[in-house]
Amino acid sequence: MGHSMGSGVSTVLCAAFPEWFSALVLLEGGIVARNAHDVSRHVRAACQRRLKSNRTLFPNANGSNNGSSTDGAAALPRAKVYSNLDSAIEARLSTTRRMPGDQFLSYEAARDMVMRATAPANLASSSAAASVGHDSVVFRHDPRLQWPSLIYYTREQVETFYSDVHMSNIPVCLLWAADGWPTDTWAEKMRNDVLKPIYSKRLSGSHHFHADPDTVNGVARDILLFMEEQEL
Repeated sequence: MGHSMGSGVSTVLCAAFPEWFSALVLLEGGIVARNAHDVSRHVRAACQRRLKSNRTLFPNANGSNNGSSTDGAAALPRAKVYSNLDSAIEARLSTTRRMPGDQFLSYEAARDMVMRATAPANLASSSAAASVGHDSVVFRHDPRLQWPSLIYYTREQVETFYSDVHMSNIPVCLLWAADGWPTDTWAEKMRNDVLKPIYSKRLSGSHHFHADPDTVNGVARDILLFMEEQEL
């Protein structure tokens, strides 16, 4: 089972190792495809993002190839410090509001995501311990994970992954949200005509419909129905 980017990872893994799977459940996602002719532009954009981010993440780096800092200590990514949990939750909600389409996220879902993804700032960074408040938090993930990829799959490769999953006879359940992440007609066609999920349904909600209190029960119900049909 995978959601969003995780659904793409799950699909690629299933295509490569179908013997590891008894079924595949995809929530709001698929594999991202890019035009092969744009490959140089994507590499340039990814490198420029890395160079820009490194100046923020490693302010003490001396520019050497070994990643050491000026005081000889290993350079560690610097995380943004939020004054309290509420400010981190608001940042997560703000991120969703900037996403394409009509996506939304409930406060309850954002709170749960932030609570499991943050740590007290004075514990996460010893260098910041003396300068942050008692309630300050930081996100625990490495911010470099948010960088754009250097290389994307082409449409031909995505079509092959979908075809390989279908030919492996692994039953696929595809659930997507009415107000979720926008997809183009090509992506929809590939999922419907090449991946050919045996259980496919459009549900109310947004991109995180599996986490929002108002829609999670519907998502869970359809996953269970799919599993019952497949006797899983």
